[in-house]
Amino acid sequence: MFIKNSQNKSNQIAPASKEKIVLGQLALAIASILLAFSSCSTANSYRRLANSKITTVQLSNGDAILAEIKPGNYRSPESITEFSQQWYNLMLGWSGGETAVKLNGKLTVPANSYAAAQMMDSQLQKVFLQEFNQLVPTSVFTENSQLQSSAKIRYVSEPAVANKDTWTINIVADWILFDSATNTELKTVTFNKVLTIKAAAIPSKPLAEESNNLQQLIQSIRAYGLEITNIEEFEA
Repeated sequence: MFIKNSQNKSNQIAPASKEKIVLGQLALAIASILLAFSSCSTANSYRRLANSKITTVQLSNGDAILAEIKPGNYRSPESITEFSQQWYNLMLGWSGGETAVKLNGKLTVPANSYAAAQMMDSQLQKVFLQEFNQLVPTSVFTENSQLQSSAKIRYVSEPAVANKDTWTINIVADWILFDSATNTELKTVTFNKVLTIKAAAIPSKPLAEESNNLQQLIQSIRAYGLEITNIEEFEA
């Protein structure tokens, strides 16, 4: 009888052991919950990554970077602003002894202004250059001329969306003509404009190695994938 009772007690689980089992089960349950939460969080991260249209792009040097996929006609506000300022600095930025570019054997404009004209669509380009040509002093093309022309940009607005691939931007600036020989400011012309800018095709073919500086400049301009379609006076 004594032996039988001893055997029954030996088969029972001690209270301390029961507590360990319960704690183990609780820890396992918590681990399962944390694992499920982690899996859900990872899935959400992948989902957000997919929705943001991020892709990996390999550069020509072999490096890989993350890039956001945008529509073909997307242009950042920064690039539109930089493009607009570049147009001003080229159109109005030249100096004595400037290379002259003849258009149709009639119009003569500084090389920088010609490059700026390539930032406009063909129809606007013809009209604008005809008017602009009348403002350019012919003395700038003489070898010993010390005439300096520059743009002083005083205000640039944020690009405003006109439609899905067109923007407008307001610029307040002065066109300054300065004679270095006499250290004299010849004239200052108010040059406030509203530029209408549209997305354009980006050149895919590189220039030939023997291309000159003007050709390289025009190519770098076209890499913006933008062109000016209209220019109006801006009343600041």
